[in-house]
Amino acid sequence: MEAAAISGPDKEGEDMKTEHSYSAKGVLAALGRSALYQLFFVAVQVLLPFVYGIGIAADAAINRGADLAQGAQAVAERLLDGLSALTLLSCLIIAAVLLLWFLLRKKPLSEAAGLRHCSGWTVGFCAFGAVGLYVLISLVLALLPESWMEEYGKAMRLSTETGLIPALAVVAGAPVAEELVFRGVIQSRLERAMPVWIAIVLQAVLFGFIHGTPVQIGYAFLMGLLFGYIRYRTGSILPTIAAHAAFNAMNDPLGLLGGFAEKWQFLAVMAAVCAAGCVLCRRGLSGLRTAPEAEARPTSPTVCEEITE
Repeated sequence: MEAAAISGPDKEGEDMKTEHSYSAKGVLAALGRSALYQLFFVAVQVLLPFVYGIGIAADAAINRGADLAQGAQAVAERLLDGLSALTLLSCLIIAAVLLLWFLLRKKPLSEAAGLRHCSGWTVGFCAFGAVGLYVLISLVLALLPESWMEEYGKAMRLSTETGLIPALAVVAGAPVAEELVFRGVIQSRLERAMPVWIAIVLQAVLFGFIHGTPVQIGYAFLMGLLFGYIRYRTGSILPTIAAHAAFNAMNDPLGLLGGFAEKWQFLAVMAAVCAAGCVLCRRGLSGLRTAPEAEARPTSPTVCEEITE
């Protein structure tokens, strides 16, 4: 396979090109490893509730002597009640296992998972920008046919639990685990084996597929593209973790935003918050305007490392 070029604007706005040589073997290896990391992510998310459900069923059968129908209903209810805690625990397991794996192999976390220092202004700008992204997606969803939204509505009703544990699962656990796996580990490997734009699209596809309904898959794919681009531009997953957390927080797991009478009123307020926050953190936009050097030159600092505020 012939050599391809990755290009991006430098600080003066000029084009800079770094030659990368891509091989079929390298591409296949990166795809295989990416699939394994996604399989690990899905396996933990599925197996933990499965094991918990078996434990609940065994408890109902042994200690309560309930009939089959009542036992199944009890298992389903208790499983739903514990869903947030299970989600949080699975996210912690995923993050801990991956970080421990790289540390034991003495792999720098900056290279293996995109855990690099980044300007606080850039992190803040991305977080407020994600609030605006939530508003835009909500407006688009409002235009979709009602039949498309039925399944999506059912899925979202399962995640309307409020409280500290649901908040930690939605705003902390999921963003950290998902960004670590998809924009950190998977995108890092794909970028070393293929052109950056292909790597960004592929990780976004994988990210979309872990979400349940077609509507969720669609906007998760778009989020994956945007977050992947941010990861490439900054060289860090810290801005994408902040953006992901801000987006998820709009689901209001603490129930703090329930005072809005109408959905449109809520969206208007969030749009204003987005605009004000982006203006406040506008210095962080510079972190998204300059692409870092290609990873073939590891001694070159990334954009986030170059910005000192």
